Amino acid sequence: MEQLAKAVLLDTTVLIDLFRGKEKAADFIEQERNTKRLLAISIVSAMELIVGCRNKIEVDKSQQLIAEFSVVQILPNISAQAYNLLVNYSKSHGLLIPDALIAATAMIYDMELATDNLRDFLILPGLHVYKPY
Repeated sequence: MEQLAKAVLLDTTVLIDLFRGKEKAADFIEQERNTKRLLAISIVSAMELIVGCRNKIEVDKSQQLIAEFSVVQILPNISAQAYNLLVNYSKSHGLLIPDALIAATAMIYDMELATDNLRDFLILPGLHVYKPY
């Protein structure tokens, strides 16, 4: 029986690159869509993208980008996992709340995390993380 590929959770860094029109990010998304893997984002990444907007036009553009992906909400099990990650890694490695929530989402749903920011995530055991381009 053929094993299904893991779904991919896109970190905020990938969304920002897509928002800015970076070709390498667009190529990565196209390649992943061709494999039929589910591409998702955390609601945290969606919120970070909106907060980074400078005006209403950028907010509208961000909302269009966000709508292209499955958005995973923060559920109690994700919050609990993020809390445990913060207890163990916030002081020793500087793990921040948004990154803990994004990592916990990937862990709870057994997704691979695609990020251009490996430094903040490689410290977390059990998290499948990779640099997409």
